[in-house]
Amino acid sequence: MLVIQKNKEQRNAKQTITPTEEYRTIPVSELRESLTNPRKDFAEESLHELSESIKTKGLLSPLLVRSVAGQFEIVAGARRYRAAVLAGLAELPVCVRELGDAEAQELQVIENLQRADLHPFEEAEGFAALAGGKTGKYSIEQLAARIAKPASYLAKRLKLLDLTEPAAEAFRAGRIGIEHALLIAKLAPDAQENALTHCFDGYFAGNDGERSLVPVSRLQAWIEQNVYLNLKSVPFSKDDATLVPEAGSCTDCPKRTGFNTLLFPEAGEDACVDAACFNRKLDASIALRQKRMPDLVLISESYASQAETPVLSRRNYVEVVRRRGKRDKQTRPDERLCTHLKPAIYADGIDKGRLVKVCADKTCTVHFREQREEERRQLRQKAERAAQKREQKESLAFRHRLLAEVLKRVKPQLASDELRLVLRFVLASLPHELACRLAKRHGLGNAQETHDWQLAEKARTLWKKADESSLTTLLLETMLLGSAANGGEHKENDLLTLTASLYKVDARAILRRFRKEEKAKMPQNGAKLRRSAKRAAK
Repeated sequence: MLVIQKNKEQRNAKQTITPTEEYRTIPVSELRESLTNPRKDFAEESLHELSESIKTKGLLSPLLVRSVAGQFEIVAGARRYRAAVLAGLAELPVCVRELGDAEAQELQVIENLQRADLHPFEEAEGFAALAGGKTGKYSIEQLAARIAKPASYLAKRLKLLDLTEPAAEAFRAGRIGIEHALLIAKLAPDAQENALTHCFDGYFAGNDGERSLVPVSRLQAWIEQNVYLNLKSVPFSKDDATLVPEAGSCTDCPKRTGFNTLLFPEAGEDACVDAACFNRKLDASIALRQKRMPDLVLISESYASQAETPVLSRRNYVEVVRRRGKRDKQTRPDERLCTHLKPAIYADGIDKGRLVKVCADKTCTVHFREQREEERRQLRQKAERAAQKREQKESLAFRHRLLAEVLKRVKPQLASDELRLVLRFVLASLPHELACRLAKRHGLGNAQETHDWQLAEKARTLWKKADESSLTTLLLETMLLGSAANGGEHKENDLLTLTASLYKVDARAILRRFRKEEKAKMPQNGAKLRRSAKRAAK
């Protein structure tokens, strides 16, 4: 009997309306939507479907409203309100409840959270209004208890609000999923754009709509390899809040994966996700080391020389790592000690901030012997190539002078018409390069036109302009031009040499005069180059 009476009292208590709650029918004109409603997007097709249902069956569930400045603000039921307006209803059933701003926002978040079609970004905005807005009164843990969700769920939703606008737009438009968005939101703003591009395959597609979304695991792997910065062996103290005062210590930083385990449960080792802050601390630690160690050498991992900076490139130092238990004869040069060792610190690269010992003295026979030998070898090769090139140039100039002396002694033998016919045939058969050279010898073009086809054509028409006295000379010149250009490799069959002998031209006397002239006008740097070549040869 006592049990029956108790159940009856409980049922009566549920049916009792509190003094702060009232059910009424209110004209549509007296209702207005709440500005703090988390839901921002209303699907038009779904609204029209609900409107048709309201037309036939009416509004089955009243709206939850509160009185604000002489009007009734909709706390819950904005979608039903819009559909009722489309259906043409003049009055709507409502439940009027006395609510403060914070209570109204809390009810809006919880009411929308229970509906499956609320976008996670809108959900995050609602949580932010309760947890951190002007009217907020709950911590993350307290709010998680109120909505019956884990604190990690709430923390991840709030993190979505850190998305940059391009990433947030892609998330709201459905081009990326919530797991992709969460991974991107954890990164610094300058890294989010790069991460967003790696969410898709097909980098040559016209737009994101033509590309396929990659699995979350692939995006996570790219972030771990390219964004996360390992804090295990950093050259500065993670507890030091004075190194970069505006950044504080790494120990209490929410951008450290080990600190914020609610957001980074997938991270294995302790890492930093803010590359800009990480590098500022590395630069500050390097500057601090330089103050404490005035003789500290700045070194780089790059082989390119850095002008106007005190940083030594990789080719200008040798990092020395002493191996225990090895004799000097069994070690490499970078494992041996010398008297030139100095403390150094990496100023860039993956080892930035790491202290090492280096030898930067190029005269050191322990660490730079092989490099010095290589430089000497290259110098010898350069000098040999320069000497060889000059010899070829001198030989070519001499042989053309020899050709000119031969042509001076040529006498006409055939009739002019016959010679002109032969000359026309020879000029037509002349290779392009020799035709250009012949045109240059006769002043038909400049140095820039040496290989121009028009210049060669001009040379092939020389037979038309030649007078009777110069036909034989031009014919012989055309025949000997190739021999003059080949350097006389086969002297026994050299046509120019044979012709010079036929016309009794003293080639040796011309060579002596030519060398004497060349020596007189040889530039001072040319003489130095020859001396260096001789020294290198010794």
